[in-house]
Amino acid sequence: MKTIRPLSFPALVATALLLAGCVNVGHHNPVDQASNPSGLDFTNVSARRPDFREPFLRDGVVTRPAGFRQITAGLTPEQVRQALGQPLQEQGGPRGKEWDYNFKFLIPQSANYLVCQYKVVFDTAGTAVRDTVWRRRQCQDLVASAR
Repeated sequence: MKTIRPLSFPALVATALLLAGCVNVGHHNPVDQASNPSGLDFTNVSARRPDFREPFLRDGVVTRPAGFRQITAGLTPEQVRQALGQPLQEQGGPRGKEWDYNFKFLIPQSANYLVCQYKVVFDTAGTAVRDTVWRRRQCQDLVASAR
């Protein structure tokens, strides 16, 4: 029979720190200078146990990444709507009116899709695009490398 010895104090502290890192103390949007330099917020998906039967908790419109290059500063809301369709959500944000979209891109050399959250930020008057932001840098990279 094997005897189990108690952990030493340093091993106990290391184990506690490791476990503390596994606990979700709150989700934060990725913020980096390339994809979300202003630290704008995106909505999260939450699921209860019965919802796990759903194939996707967040879905998007299948779209070609190259089309997003035409969304540039200065476009009117109507031009954005014609190019991207109706936003999933419209709200006021710290830099102006924000339109949120969910799109789905085919991952290159794969049969899988990546759901991407995209935000269009308008000037304070709400008449022209100020900025666009991807929640995930992978989505921004797919658009940048698309032909």
